[in-house]
Order: sequence, then structure tokens, then C-alpha cells
Amino acid sequence: MTTRELQRAADRELVSRFLQGMIPYPVLLIILAFTTDYAQAHPYLYGSATILVIATSLVRIALQIAGDRVFVIPTFWFLAILTLVTVGSAAAAGELYAGAIKFYGMQSWAFVITMMFAVGCASGSTISFTPNFGLLQVYIWTLLGPAICLGVVNGNIGNMFTVASMVLCVFLLSQGHSLHSAYWQQLRDRARDSLRTQELQAAKAAAESANLVKSQFLANMSHEIRTPIHGILGLAELARECGRLEEAKDYAATLQNSAEGLLRIINDILDFSKMEAGRLTLEQISFSLRELLEQVRKITLPQAGEKNLELHCRVAETVCDSLVGDPARLRQVLLNLMSNAVKFTPSGWVEVSVTPTSWDEASGQAGLHFTVRDTGIGIPEHQLKVIFEAFGQADGSVTRRFGGTGLGLTISSQLVGMMGGRLWVESVPSVGSTFHFTCLMGIGETAKAADLPAVEGACPPLRILLAEDNPINQHLATALLERRNHRVRLAGTGLEAVQAWETEAFDVILMDNEMPEMSGIEAVQQIRSLERERGVNRGIPIVALSASAMIGDRERFLAAGMDGYLAKPFRAEELYAVLHQITALSVQDSPAAPQCASLQV
Repeated sequence: MTTRELQRAADRELVSRFLQGMIPYPVLLIILAFTTDYAQAHPYLYGSATILVIATSLVRIALQIAGDRVFVIPTFWFLAILTLVTVGSAAAAGELYAGAIKFYGMQSWAFVITMMFAVGCASGSTISFTPNFGLLQVYIWTLLGPAICLGVVNGNIGNMFTVASMVLCVFLLSQGHSLHSAYWQQLRDRARDSLRTQELQAAKAAAESANLVKSQFLANMSHEIRTPIHGILGLAELARECGRLEEAKDYAATLQNSAEGLLRIINDILDFSKMEAGRLTLEQISFSLRELLEQVRKITLPQAGEKNLELHCRVAETVCDSLVGDPARLRQVLLNLMSNAVKFTPSGWVEVSVTPTSWDEASGQAGLHFTVRDTGIGIPEHQLKVIFEAFGQADGSVTRRFGGTGLGLTISSQLVGMMGGRLWVESVPSVGSTFHFTCLMGIGETAKAADLPAVEGACPPLRILLAEDNPINQHLATALLERRNHRVRLAGTGLEAVQAWETEAFDVILMDNEMPEMSGIEAVQQIRSLERERGVNRGIPIVALSASAMIGDRERFLAAGMDGYLAKPFRAEELYAVLHQITALSVQDSPAAPQCASLQV
């Protein structure tokens, strides 16, 4: 709570105590009227006190009825009202008390009654006025001040009365100040405790909301993962039982699509995990923007063709084609936006366009603005921000109707941010959506054929040691390699791989990591150690083929002495590209030990 809010709480409690504090004053007037001749002997004094009591009591009642509405008036006037009520009440009792001393003496019944009332009210005021010590001082001095002055004038016994009254005032004010300090400390403590309670409740609500979102996400992931797995298992069974080759090919093609869908889900989860840990990095390599866009268009084209959607790709002539950046991550963002556009567009068209935003040859950077437009279902305005949150989609029905992890736009937004830009959306329900993103890319130079490795043409047959313990993976990799006329020697453990390398000559080793007896990393470390002992400068190329694809796995394999890393599952083309790269980089005559730089796979 702010200081203003604390003050308002104190003022609210003070007004409540004002209403309770008005009760003794009518009682004093009644006692004096029935037990003394005060009202008859001194009507002006008694009458003025009565008027003050009635007026201040009405104001007290009005303040209580007004409640929080009273705080609408300016603070100055509110404090002025409280001060007038305090002075009026104290003055009414104070003049009756002083009058009793002056007209009846200190040994009269009137003096006893008014003194008891004054001392009692002054003592009680230390509690009533704890929210406002200033009003307490005004009340006590207004109540007891006239009587103290008369005591000084009377002398003799009056002097003793004055001293006693002064001591009483000092004591009451000291007690009042202590109570006032304690009250405000408790008020601050209550406010702090209340704030802490609210924060805990908010944190609890946020945690429960996060758990609900994650539970929904896990339920969605369970559905998304189980669906392609069900398709894979079912289609595999159908393919085994079918008797026609064409039918088996159709089953195999659908099975491959299901597996690729499952892989996309896993990749989304892995990318999000890397971003959460701050371990995702971008490459800086040369690429052709128009070739990349053509690749994205070709990948998206079958999906659009199934719905008879027009697919357009436009690049402004002023956009530089040769860029430096991370083409894989740029492709990932564009594929996500294009796939979403096709997914949520029942009819019409989808268009991706690129325009320049800046060009700075001095810094070697070009700014680009990408837009992906569609004529799809659109997104309601209140849900436009939700779609960029982790695990978030426009509403729960989206998952049921269209599927997806709910991570695609989150990942894309963060990737664009890493590229020095931002991602945003404009959408009209039932009309369509336009996703925009900007990014900064380096300005590349046109690559010359002479500067590039000679990787075109067929890769010559290689002698390959495949260290893999899983029979299915052994069969798959062997079939893919033998399809390109490579000779394959199998090793089922890391120890077998080391022994095979010592007894035979190979061009390359493809090494799994999780194997019995000796892991892939241990086997590589032993091979590299033996090479150093034998004085081998250029060791045999070793590429990790591993299902370990978490944060830091690639770096861990390279640090152990491997030259490249290919994560399972991989496509046949990716495996052939690794071998082709090895052939292009080989400069030694010995087939057993071609030179191999670190393979960026």
C-alpha cells in the first residue's frame, strides 16, 4: 500500500472512532442538569456547550454515513472538518470544566463531575486519536487548557492543581505518542502482510494457471505424438499384409508423412528447450534468399495443392539475393508462417513477400521485411497476443481442429528477435491474417565456383565402419549406404569399433554413442589416443550418428574428438551429404585417413 492509502485507512478508522466518542458528552450534560443548577445558573455557558455537543455530534454522524464518499473532498478540507469537530467537542467539555472551577470552586460537586469527565475523556482520547497524534494534542489542550489557566489565576491550591494537570497532560501526550507510533507500525505491518498475501495468492494463481496450461500442453502433446505413432504402427502393419506393390508404396509414403509430423513436434520441443536455456545460437553463412524462398514454396506447395490454394512468392527487385546469416532458422520461421497460413486458409490464396527496409554497406547489413498474407479464418483481436505465448493458441478448439504444439509462433518470434527484428500480426476474423517480421542479414558476395569445394557429382565408394548396436538402425543405415555402393563393416559395441579400426582400413567411421561395453565417446577418445601414439597427424574422420539431440550434445561429441554430428532421425540425403563432404575435403592419398574438417551437419 502507498502512503496515501495508509493515510486513508487511518482516517477511515478515525471517523469510526469519532462516532463512538460522542456518547459521553450528552451524558455529562444530563448529569449536570439533574444534579446541579448549572443549566439554570449559567444558561449561556451551558447552552453554548449544548449547541457545540449537538453540532459536533451531527457532523460525526454525517461523516459516518458518508463513508468513503467523504474522501472525495480535498484533503485540506477533510482535515479541517476533523479539526473543527475535535475543537468543538473539547471546547464544550473544557468550558463546563473551567466554569465549574470558577463558579463552584474545587470542592463542589460540579467540579468533581466535570473533572472526572475531563480526565476520563482526556485519557480515552489517547486511544481514540491514535491514528492522528496532532488531533490528540489539539483535543487535550483545548479540553484541559482553560482549567489549567484558571488554576494559575487562583494561586495556592490552584497552583498544585495546575502542576498536577500539566503532569497529566504530559503523561497523556507521551502515552498517546507511543500508541500513535505503535498504531502506524501495526498499520504498515498489516499492509505489508496484506500485500505479501496478495502476492502469494497471485503467485499461486499464476502457478495454477501455468500448471493448467502445461497440463493442457502435455495432453495436447500426448495427442499429437500418439496420433502419428498410431498411423506409423497401423500403416506398417497394413504394408506387411498388402499384396500389391503400388498399395505398399502408398502406405510407405503416408507412413513417412506421419513420421515427419512426429519429428516436427519433437524438434519444436527441443528448440523451445534450447531457447529457454539460452543455448540456441545462429550460424553466419552465405546463402541465396531467392533459392531459400523457392525451397519454402516447394515444401508448402503440396499442402496448398490439397486445398486448391494459390501460392504466391514475391521478392522486390531491390532486395539483395546474396545474404549472410542462418538460412536454416530463416527457413524454419518462413515454413512455420507459411504452413500456418495454409492450415488456417480453407480457400483463396497465401502470399509471402519480401521488401527491403535498410541497406548499410559500411556495416555490411541489410534490413528485410517479410510478410505472409492469407485469406483464412483470421484471429479475433483479443487473442492476437496469446498466439505468441508458449503453449498458446487462439483457443482450445484450434488444437482439436488443426493440431500443433502451440510452440511454433513462440519459437519463430524468438528466432526473429535473435536476427535483430520482431514478429507481429494483423488479422480480421473471416477475412484473413498478415504476419510480418523484420530481420537483419549480412550482405554476402556472389560465390565463385572456384572458391567452393568440389562436391558435385557422385561420391566415390567408401569403406565405412558403422558402430551401431540397434539391429533396426544397422539394417537401415547399411541399406542406405549400400545403395550408393559403399562397403559397410558393422560393429555392435564401442569396443568392437576400436578393434575393427585397428585391424582394417576405413575411409570414415559412423559412430553411435549409447552402446554396450564402451560408449561412442569412449571409443573415439581411445582411437584418437592411439592415433597420437602412432604419430598420425590427420586422423580418420568420425561422424556421430546419435539420437542424443539435447542442448550441448553436439558440442560434447565434437569436444570428444568427433569431426561431425548427425542427429537421428536423419534423411538419406543428409547422410549422403556428410559422406560427400568428406570426399570433397579429402586431400590425402591414403583412403584410410582422408583429411576432414569439422563437419557442420
